[in-house]
Amino acid sequence: MLRAALLTAIRSAPYLAAGGILLAGACSRVDGPPPQASGAAAKPAPPPDVRTPVPLDTLLAQLRAASPETRARAATSLADSGPSVTIRLQALRRALGDPEREVGEAAAWALGTIGAAAVPTLVEALSDPRAVVRIRALSALARVGRSAGSAREAIQRAMYDPDFTVRKMAAITITRIGPRPSSGAGAPVLGTAADLRAGLAAGDPLARMSAVRRFQPFVDDPAQSIRLLVRALGDVDPGVRSAAADALVAIGPPARPALTAALADANPVVRREAAIALVRLGPRGPGIK
Repeated sequence: MLRAALLTAIRSAPYLAAGGILLAGACSRVDGPPPQASGAAAKPAPPPDVRTPVPLDTLLAQLRAASPETRARAATSLADSGPSVTIRLQALRRALGDPEREVGEAAAWALGTIGAAAVPTLVEALSDPRAVVRIRALSALARVGRSAGSAREAIQRAMYDPDFTVRKMAAITITRIGPRPSSGAGAPVLGTAADLRAGLAAGDPLARMSAVRRFQPFVDDPAQSIRLLVRALGDVDPGVRSAAADALVAIGPPARPALTAALADANPVVRREAAIALVRLGPRGPGIK
């Protein structure tokens, strides 16, 4: 019964209840194309090799149409490979600021599908004064993934954006890109213990949580990282505590001694979180998620 109650508490934690930090709409199309409208009677799809491409001039004209549906379809089609990539990028960059959500998200999906060639355009969009454009640009960069490595510093700056939703999307995006040594002198490598230490010292709870979420347990010796994560179990922010517990469970048996010692910590929050993490860790490893 105690075990079931503890796991129920874990699943109802504010961070997890919010679905991680994924934003409805902002990144709903990171991993797939915009959904197509379904008709009452679907026509048979033509063979893949008989598809007729829409001329670029036609798509650009449709992107200025009065109908949001037409604009969204045009934006999606501009993701297709072909010549005049610069023209397509410029048109999609403008479409990121479309007042209709479906059009802006279609443009973000298309830019993310284009991939590395769109990264400079998306980095520029992160300086747009409109928060919705910055969110859509981050969603597109998340779709690009590891090929967007050159945008890492811009995304890190976005984690301190004045808009809370932009900061959330930046935290998602940085994890999609993955860790890589920073080119700045003395800057910590993303995902390492040094990065974790620096991130946990931030005043912004979202920055602390992002540092824990992007932490890679086996990049280097986990001993010092375990100490930092156990200390983070007492963070005032529940999202940071949840992320730290997840990381400790992911580390597995090497984290058990530190978690067991934390049961005697002076901070009751640390004691509680350590006990829950030990239950999740189980007798043989991280068998409970």
